[in-house]
Amino acid sequence: MTTVAVIPARYASTRFPGKPLADLAGKPLVLHVVDRAREARTVDDVLVATDDDRIAEVVRGYGVKVAMTSPECPSGTDRIAQAVADMPEAEIIVNVQGDEPLMPPDVIDLAVEALKGDWECSASTAMIRLRTEQDYLSPHIVKVVCDPDGRALYFSRSPLPSLVRATPEDMGVLKGTEGEPFWGFKHFGLYVYRRDALFRYVQLPPSPLERIEKLEQLRFLENNMRIRVVETNHDSRGVDTPEDLETAKKMMRNR
Repeated sequence: MTTVAVIPARYASTRFPGKPLADLAGKPLVLHVVDRAREARTVDDVLVATDDDRIAEVVRGYGVKVAMTSPECPSGTDRIAQAVADMPEAEIIVNVQGDEPLMPPDVIDLAVEALKGDWECSASTAMIRLRTEQDYLSPHIVKVVCDPDGRALYFSRSPLPSLVRATPEDMGVLKGTEGEPFWGFKHFGLYVYRRDALFRYVQLPPSPLERIEKLEQLRFLENNMRIRVVETNHDSRGVDTPEDLETAKKMMRNR
Protein backbone atom coordinates (compact mmCIF):
# COMPACT_ATOMS: atom_id res chain seq x y z
CA MET A 1 0.00 0.00 0.00
CA THR A 2 1.78 3.14 -1.26
CA THR A 3 1.55 6.31 0.83
CA VAL A 4 2.19 9.63 -0.89
CA ALA A 5 2.53 12.93 0.97
CA VAL A 6 1.25 15.86 -1.07
CA ILE A 7 2.04 19.43 -0.06
CA PRO A 8 -0.34 22.02 -1.55
CA ALA A 9 1.56 25.30 -2.04
CA ARG A 10 -0.16 28.42 -3.35
CA TYR A 11 1.69 31.69 -3.99
CA ALA A 12 -1.31 34.04 -3.87
CA SER A 13 -2.11 33.91 -0.16
CA THR A 14 -4.39 36.75 0.93
CA ARG A 15 -2.69 37.37 4.28
CA PHE A 16 0.84 36.42 3.24
CA PRO A 17 1.57 36.57 -0.52
CA GLY A 18 4.52 34.42 -1.53
CA LYS A 19 4.44 32.53 1.78
CA PRO A 20 5.85 29.21 0.46
CA LEU A 21 9.02 31.00 -0.61
CA ALA A 22 9.44 33.09 2.54
CA ASP A 23 12.84 32.60 4.16
CA LEU A 24 12.89 30.45 7.29
CA ALA A 25 16.32 29.73 8.74
CA GLY A 26 17.99 30.23 5.36
CA LYS A 27 15.59 28.06 3.36
CA PRO A 28 12.20 28.63 1.70
CA LEU A 29 9.35 27.68 4.03
CA VAL A 30 7.93 25.06 1.65
CA LEU A 31 11.21 23.12 1.72
CA HIS A 32 10.97 22.78 5.50
CA VAL A 33 7.56 21.17 4.97
CA VAL A 34 9.16 18.85 2.39
CA ASP A 35 11.80 17.87 4.95
CA ARG A 36 9.17 17.03 7.56
CA ALA A 37 7.26 14.84 5.08
CA ARG A 38 10.46 13.09 3.95
CA GLU A 39 11.36 12.32 7.57
CA ALA A 40 8.10 10.40 8.14
CA ARG A 41 8.90 6.69 7.94
CA THR A 42 5.40 5.76 6.67
CA VAL A 43 5.67 8.04 3.60
CA ASP A 44 6.88 6.43 0.37
CA ASP A 45 6.93 9.52 -1.84
CA VAL A 46 6.61 13.31 -1.53
CA LEU A 47 4.99 15.62 -4.06
CA VAL A 48 4.37 19.38 -4.08
CA ALA A 49 1.16 20.54 -5.76
CA THR A 50 1.29 24.15 -6.93
CA ASP A 51 -0.03 26.53 -9.57
CA ASP A 52 3.03 28.78 -9.53
CA ASP A 53 6.19 28.41 -11.63
CA ARG A 54 8.36 30.15 -9.01
CA ILE A 55 7.44 27.59 -6.37
CA ALA A 56 7.83 24.74 -8.86
CA GLU A 57 11.35 25.87 -9.79
CA VAL A 58 12.50 25.99 -6.15
CA VAL A 59 10.98 22.61 -5.34
CA ARG A 60 12.40 20.86 -8.41
CA GLY A 61 15.81 22.31 -7.58
CA TYR A 62 15.51 20.56 -4.21
CA GLY A 63 14.99 17.23 -5.93
CA VAL A 64 11.26 16.96 -5.23
CA LYS A 65 8.47 16.07 -7.65
CA VAL A 66 6.01 18.81 -8.65
CA ALA A 67 2.44 18.55 -9.92
CA MET A 68 1.25 21.70 -11.68
CA THR A 69 -2.38 22.24 -10.77
CA SER A 70 -5.09 24.69 -11.78
CA PRO A 71 -5.13 28.13 -10.11
CA GLU A 72 -8.91 27.66 -9.95
CA CYS A 73 -8.72 24.89 -7.34
CA PRO A 74 -11.12 25.99 -4.56
CA SER A 75 -9.11 24.35 -1.76
CA GLY A 76 -5.90 22.54 -0.93
CA THR A 77 -7.82 19.27 -0.90
CA ASP A 78 -9.01 19.83 -4.47
CA ARG A 79 -5.43 20.66 -5.46
CA ILE A 80 -4.22 17.40 -3.92
CA ALA A 81 -6.88 15.35 -5.70
CA GLN A 82 -5.86 16.92 -8.99
CA ALA A 83 -2.19 16.20 -8.27
CA VAL A 84 -2.70 12.46 -7.65
CA ALA A 85 -5.37 11.85 -10.29
CA ASP A 86 -2.83 10.15 -12.56
CA MET A 87 -1.11 8.27 -9.71
CA PRO A 88 -3.23 5.12 -9.20
CA GLU A 89 -0.47 3.67 -7.00
CA ALA A 90 -1.19 6.38 -4.39
CA GLU A 91 -3.60 4.46 -2.16
CA ILE A 92 -3.04 6.53 0.97
CA ILE A 93 -2.62 10.29 0.48
CA VAL A 94 -1.26 12.57 3.19
CA ASN A 95 -2.19 16.25 3.10
CA VAL A 96 0.75 18.04 4.73
CA GLN A 97 -0.29 21.65 4.47
CA GLY A 98 2.30 23.92 2.90
CA ASP A 99 2.38 26.32 5.85
CA GLU A 100 3.32 23.71 8.50
CA PRO A 101 7.16 23.81 8.61
CA LEU A 102 7.19 22.47 12.18
CA MET A 103 4.91 19.48 11.60
CA PRO A 104 6.46 16.58 13.57
CA PRO A 105 7.12 13.55 11.32
CA ASP A 106 6.01 11.32 14.20
CA VAL A 107 2.54 12.86 13.99
CA ILE A 108 2.36 12.06 10.27
CA ASP A 109 3.27 8.46 11.06
CA LEU A 110 0.67 8.23 13.83
CA ALA A 111 -2.09 9.46 11.54
CA VAL A 112 -1.09 7.16 8.66
CA GLU A 113 -0.96 4.11 10.92
CA ALA A 114 -4.30 5.03 12.51
CA LEU A 115 -6.05 5.13 9.14
CA LYS A 116 -4.48 1.87 8.01
CA GLY A 117 -5.75 0.26 11.20
CA ASP A 118 -9.36 1.45 10.93
CA TRP A 119 -11.04 0.39 7.71
CA GLU A 120 -14.32 2.02 8.71
CA CYS A 121 -12.75 5.48 8.47
CA SER A 122 -12.25 7.53 5.32
CA ALA A 123 -9.59 9.84 6.73
CA SER A 124 -7.47 10.48 9.79
CA THR A 125 -5.98 13.49 11.52
CA ALA A 126 -4.38 14.46 14.84
CA MET A 127 -5.08 16.51 17.95
CA ILE A 128 -3.21 17.78 21.00
CA ARG A 129 -4.53 18.79 24.42
CA LEU A 130 -5.01 22.54 24.86
CA ARG A 131 -3.14 23.93 27.86
CA THR A 132 -4.61 27.42 28.28
CA GLU A 133 -8.00 29.10 28.36
CA GLN A 134 -6.67 31.66 25.87
CA ASP A 135 -6.14 28.95 23.25
CA TYR A 136 -9.49 27.36 24.09
CA LEU A 137 -11.26 30.68 23.40
CA SER A 138 -9.20 31.64 20.33
CA PRO A 139 -11.09 31.55 16.99
CA HIS A 140 -7.72 31.01 15.29
CA ILE A 141 -7.37 27.54 16.85
CA VAL A 142 -9.63 24.78 15.57
CA LYS A 143 -10.99 22.48 18.25
CA VAL A 144 -12.19 18.88 17.89
CA VAL A 145 -14.29 16.49 19.99
CA CYS A 146 -14.29 12.70 19.52
CA ASP A 147 -16.32 9.67 20.51
CA PRO A 148 -14.86 7.07 22.91
CA ASP A 149 -13.36 5.17 19.96
CA GLY A 150 -11.33 8.18 18.80
CA ARG A 151 -13.51 9.16 15.84
CA ALA A 152 -14.31 12.82 15.24
CA LEU A 153 -17.74 14.07 16.27
CA TYR A 154 -17.28 17.75 15.41
CA PHE A 155 -14.77 20.50 14.65
CA SER A 156 -15.18 24.20 15.43
CA ARG A 157 -13.31 27.46 15.83
CA SER A 158 -15.57 28.17 18.81
CA PRO A 159 -14.81 26.77 22.29
CA LEU A 160 -15.48 23.05 22.06
CA PRO A 161 -16.83 21.41 24.12
CA SER A 162 -18.72 24.24 25.81
CA LEU A 163 -17.85 24.29 29.51
CA VAL A 164 -20.42 26.93 30.48
CA ARG A 165 -22.76 24.43 32.16
CA ALA A 166 -20.09 22.03 33.43
CA THR A 167 -20.25 21.34 37.18
CA PRO A 168 -17.14 20.89 39.36
CA GLU A 169 -17.85 17.16 39.24
CA ASP A 170 -17.93 17.25 35.42
CA MET A 171 -14.65 19.12 35.32
CA GLY A 172 -13.10 16.56 37.66
CA VAL A 173 -13.93 13.82 35.16
CA LEU A 174 -12.51 15.89 32.31
CA LYS A 175 -9.19 16.76 33.95
CA GLY A 176 -6.08 15.39 32.36
CA THR A 177 -3.84 12.72 33.76
CA GLU A 178 -1.71 15.29 35.59
CA GLY A 179 -4.71 17.06 37.12
CA GLU A 180 -4.42 20.17 34.93
CA PRO A 181 -7.58 22.06 33.87
CA PHE A 182 -9.34 20.65 30.83
CA TRP A 183 -9.56 22.99 27.81
CA GLY A 184 -10.32 20.49 25.08
CA PHE A 185 -8.18 19.55 22.08
CA LYS A 186 -6.57 21.47 19.24
CA HIS A 187 -6.90 20.00 15.77
CA PHE A 188 -3.74 19.72 13.67
CA GLY A 189 -3.65 20.92 10.06
CA LEU A 190 -2.91 17.40 8.83
CA TYR A 191 -5.09 14.87 6.99
CA VAL A 192 -4.59 11.36 5.69
CA TYR A 193 -7.10 10.12 3.09
CA ARG A 194 -7.98 6.84 1.46
CA ARG A 195 -7.84 7.39 -2.29
CA ASP A 196 -11.50 6.61 -2.95
CA ALA A 197 -12.61 8.82 -0.06
CA LEU A 198 -10.55 11.76 -1.34
CA PHE A 199 -12.12 11.59 -4.79
CA ARG A 200 -15.60 11.16 -3.35
CA TYR A 201 -15.00 14.19 -1.14
CA VAL A 202 -14.03 16.57 -3.95
CA GLN A 203 -17.10 15.58 -5.95
CA LEU A 204 -19.43 16.59 -3.11
CA PRO A 205 -20.70 20.18 -2.76
CA PRO A 206 -19.61 22.21 0.26
CA SER A 207 -21.80 21.12 3.17
CA PRO A 208 -23.92 23.46 5.34
CA LEU A 209 -21.82 23.19 8.51
CA GLU A 210 -18.62 23.42 6.47
CA ARG A 211 -19.83 26.74 5.07
CA ILE A 212 -20.88 28.06 8.48
CA GLU A 213 -17.69 27.05 10.31
CA LYS A 214 -15.36 27.59 7.32
CA LEU A 215 -13.85 24.15 8.02
CA GLU A 216 -13.69 21.81 5.03
CA GLN A 217 -13.24 18.65 7.14
CA LEU A 218 -16.89 18.93 8.22
CA ARG A 219 -17.87 17.86 4.70
CA PHE A 220 -16.63 14.37 5.59
CA LEU A 221 -18.74 14.18 8.74
CA GLU A 222 -21.86 15.60 7.10
CA ASN A 223 -21.65 12.90 4.45
CA ASN A 224 -21.22 10.01 6.90
CA MET A 225 -17.50 9.67 6.19
CA ARG A 226 -15.71 8.94 9.45
CA ILE A 227 -12.46 10.57 10.56
CA ARG A 228 -10.06 8.80 12.93
CA VAL A 229 -8.28 11.21 15.32
CA VAL A 230 -5.03 10.37 17.11
CA GLU A 231 -3.74 12.25 20.14
CA THR A 232 -0.14 13.44 20.28
CA ASN A 233 2.07 15.43 22.64
CA HIS A 234 4.14 16.87 19.78
CA ASP A 235 2.85 20.33 18.87
CA SER A 236 3.09 22.24 15.62
CA ARG A 237 2.34 25.80 14.54
CA GLY A 238 1.13 26.90 11.13
CA VAL A 239 2.36 30.05 9.39
CA ASP A 240 -0.53 32.25 8.26
CA THR A 241 1.07 35.70 8.59
CA PRO A 242 4.54 37.30 8.64
CA GLU A 243 4.19 37.44 12.43
CA ASP A 244 3.67 33.67 12.51
CA LEU A 245 6.86 33.28 10.50
CA GLU A 246 8.82 35.13 13.19
CA THR A 247 7.30 32.81 15.82
CA ALA A 248 8.30 29.78 13.74
CA LYS A 249 11.86 31.11 13.54
CA LYS A 250 12.03 31.36 17.33
CA MET A 251 10.56 27.88 17.78
CA MET A 252 13.05 26.45 15.31
CA ARG A 253 15.96 28.06 17.14
CA ASN A 254 14.71 26.64 20.44
CA ARG A 255 14.51 23.14 18.93
